[in-house]
Amino acid sequence: MSTYISHLQNYETELRDEFSSIIEKRTNPIIAIGGFSGTGKDTVALFIQDYFKNTHNLELKIVGAGELVRKIANESGWKEQNLDEFMKHIQLTQNKEFAQKVDIEIEKRALKIALLEGGILVGRMAPFVIGTNGLTIWLEVAAEVISTRISQDSSRAEHGMDIKELIQRIKLRDSADRERLEEFYGISFQDKKKFNFILRNEGYSIEKLEEIIKNILNENFPPPEQN
Repeated sequence: MSTYISHLQNYETELRDEFSSIIEKRTNPIIAIGGFSGTGKDTVALFIQDYFKNTHNLELKIVGAGELVRKIANESGWKEQNLDEFMKHIQLTQNKEFAQKVDIEIEKRALKIALLEGGILVGRMAPFVIGTNGLTIWLEVAAEVISTRISQDSSRAEHGMDIKELIQRIKLRDSADRERLEEFYGISFQDKKKFNFILRNEGYSIEKLEEIIKNILNENFPPPEQN
């Protein structure tokens, strides 16, 4: 049982040594949902949360990378209303060491919560962080599909943007993110083949997507009466 991120392996060992009794007694499952922006991670997390509430009477906590960033920002002295500035600072800072420190702190906190409490971990790196410690789901969506979704979303800054321009922007962004993450974390996105499920989340209605997720969970975490 281990994380796929080499930077976290010693930390995981420390957690297991310090909190062995808590980890052994934990009954909540660990489920990690990963994928790049616009792949539907938050939607799938809600489906999973509803499944466990309805079939197991279990309230699983959803832990998103954004929530952890918010806590780190507050602890670093950034006020709630300035979180966008904090994120921009991370992305644009010339201090790569600071940006990497924030990244690894996010993953450490996610791993600790998962091992001690269980729950639903959401973030592009979540399945790599969890590794073999839980059920891992990786979501993929073509840039063309993501671009259409974002362009039609009035809550997005890119709302109404030209689709071709948006496709190019998304491809460049994901390529840069992939390169940065592989370099820092020492992983390859080919490693996603190790995940339990890789789902192309496109061409499905919301109802069909929920059915697919429910079938995955029913197979791996059947309701008590089916055990």
